[in-house]
Amino acid sequence: MAGAYSIEEIGRFIQRYKTFVPGTSDLRLREFKQRFGHVRTALEALAELDRRSQRRLASRFNLFKALGVERREVRTHSAFLAELLRPNGTHAQGTAFLEAFLQHCLRKGDEFKHFPPIEFPTGAAFWEVDCEKSVPDGQLDIVVRSLQSRLLMVIENKIDAAEQKDQIGRYQDWLSRRREYPPDRRVLIYLTPDGRRASTASNEDYFRLSYAKDVVAWLRSALPNVEAPRVRDAVIQYLDLIESLFHFAGGAER
Repeated sequence: MAGAYSIEEIGRFIQRYKTFVPGTSDLRLREFKQRFGHVRTALEALAELDRRSQRRLASRFNLFKALGVERREVRTHSAFLAELLRPNGTHAQGTAFLEAFLQHCLRKGDEFKHFPPIEFPTGAAFWEVDCEKSVPDGQLDIVVRSLQSRLLMVIENKIDAAEQKDQIGRYQDWLSRRREYPPDRRVLIYLTPDGRRASTASNEDYFRLSYAKDVVAWLRSALPNVEAPRVRDAVIQYLDLIESLFHFAGGAER
């Protein structure tokens, strides 16, 4: 039959194949080892460059993470944000952070179109900023107030903790009784990783901010006006922390 091979020919072919395959495998193995050696050398060189870069820059170092306090609402986030908002804080940057925060709120639009207008610069006004202020209705995370600017602002900070019974409604009631401030200048801000709605609010008379978008945008807008390198470095580390913790948090449902 045309094209057919004899038993002898097939046997010879199998024998040649048996002697050819091991040689080919060895060749390919040597080739692979050689190429892998080049890759390994390149990777080791890159690793050494990374080690040298980290020694100079320490870009993966974060004080908040090193201390294990990155998710503490009160001792870390509320305390740090309140200190930045405080014009006479140890950052020594005056009203730079406070003004950047207020300007961010005024620029947001949408539900923030009713945010009370502020006269800038605010340095002539006397500002008080409290963290964890005890009131009959509960514990207010951050309170910012100025009688001269006629503004009272409460920031309720929620990261992992759930809202307490009627919590936001109670804070709204507390604000409504602060008659020394005009009704439209008593502000309640609900700050969460993603800007979600409060489940215990008695009405929609509050403003929502998120860490993922708003706190990041606020602090980045303030950085150009920060003169002290150690303050700038602390804010940059805090921004790195926020972005690593809340990078997954998108805009909340409207």
